[in-house]
Amino acid sequence: MAVFLQILLGVVGLAVGAELIVRSAINLSNIYKISGYFIGFTLVALGTSLPEFAATLQALFEAHSVDIALGNIIGSNIANILLILGVVAWIYPIVFPDMKKQNKQAQIVVGITIGIVFFFLVLAKFKIPVIVIATSGALFMCLVVMFLFIQFAQERKNSSYKENHEDTFSQSKSYVLLIIGLVLLIYGSRYFIIGAKQAAIEFGIAESIIGLTLVSFGTSLPELATGIVSAVKKQTGIAVGTILGSNIYNILGVFGVILLVRPGGFPIQEVGSIFSNPLVISIFFMAFVTMLFYWKIRFGINLGFLKFKANQLGRNSGRVFIAFYIIYTVINYYYLN
Repeated sequence: MAVFLQILLGVVGLAVGAELIVRSAINLSNIYKISGYFIGFTLVALGTSLPEFAATLQALFEAHSVDIALGNIIGSNIANILLILGVVAWIYPIVFPDMKKQNKQAQIVVGITIGIVFFFLVLAKFKIPVIVIATSGALFMCLVVMFLFIQFAQERKNSSYKENHEDTFSQSKSYVLLIIGLVLLIYGSRYFIIGAKQAAIEFGIAESIIGLTLVSFGTSLPELATGIVSAVKKQTGIAVGTILGSNIYNILGVFGVILLVRPGGFPIQEVGSIFSNPLVISIFFMAFVTMLFYWKIRFGINLGFLKFKANQLGRNSGRVFIAFYIIYTVINYYYLN
């Protein structure tokens, strides 16, 4: 009972903390006059990626589990695309009016994801010096910062600011809520990760499976909440921007932290066959769903008896995405465990 209480407290802390951070960030964006799409792709995405970052730190330092940390970011990216975009599209169809900008962001996500897949294969196949792995982690984190500067420069050059009409509050209150949100994230992730690892021990479930499913779902709750609210308000653009941005920050930023903090603790280096490891299988699946999403919105999918149009994610696409996520979760639990 105590284990489930810890997990519940962790989820509540993560969700409430991220909500406060996102709300304060949106308010600050109104004060500093930053466009809505830029908010979604940068500020909101960064805010909703903080649970993955906090949970990863807790997994590495409190639970001492690289399996949970890696499974968390891989599973979160899969949940972001299949579950969250699926739910959003099911509630209200997503249309991509600015395909030039959003297509470029989707291409970046696909390119980074494929690059990380190859990096994993290299780690699994060859014995890479620890210093090289740690340096790669630092490089990934630098790429995140550089990416943010590039996005900000493009925003300044082609500003499309539209004021958010929700109630605004003072700048000082925004920073207070931001600090409170960060504290809730830290303690929420702590309880959640400790509870998740204890659950893995009690039920005999592999830690990598816990990271790929339970932890990744819990840390994806802020994106899910943001997506549902956006869908209800019929403003799905911010949800798409949040997902694309969040996936980039997860892969480069959070994965970079793992490489930097635990460069010699990768479990994929300890197995004989890379395809017998659920983490490797899941990262291939992450690449597949990322490319599936990009192909769907760029070209559409024609199966003869079933057609999915380009430049949008309709309710049928949402149902298919959700079905894929359910299948992925079931396979993880029953086959890979």
